Amino acid sequence: MAFFNSKLRYALCAAIDLAQQPANTACQSREIATRQAIPGPYLDQILASLKSAGLVRSIRGAGGGYCLARTPDRITAHEVVKAVMRSDRLVAGRNAEEPLDVEAKGANWVVQDFEERLEALLVEKLERTTLAELTQKKTVLDDSLSMMMGI
Repeated sequence: MAFFNSKLRYALCAAIDLAQQPANTACQSREIATRQAIPGPYLDQILASLKSAGLVRSIRGAGGGYCLARTPDRITAHEVVKAVMRSDRLVAGRNAEEPLDVEAKGANWVVQDFEERLEALLVEKLERTTLAELTQKKTVLDDSLSMMMGI
């Protein structure tokens, strides 16, 4: 099981794409799909998940499409991950309500404890990373690549 599967990568790429659009400007899913090389039907499922999580909103009619529901600095990577992963647990399948099994035999307890610490670190990093930060990194990359093209 890979944590960063294609669905999560596509969701983050689509969210960054929307963050790069002017505020409150709708963008059609096919435009995002083309720019980010995401299969259209797959992107539609991802956008539906992001919409149901309150991260994007859809606008109907001519000039309609999708836009972020909040500013990029108010959306965390953790929110995007939770919207598409549909699980509160990121590392393993153990239920978050299940306490660590203190009766577990030595190595099993050590592994459970390691899993908990890894989960906490991952969640902390995802909660501290905003869509604005990821978008800024993309902008810096785009700028550096465009300067290199003239060389």
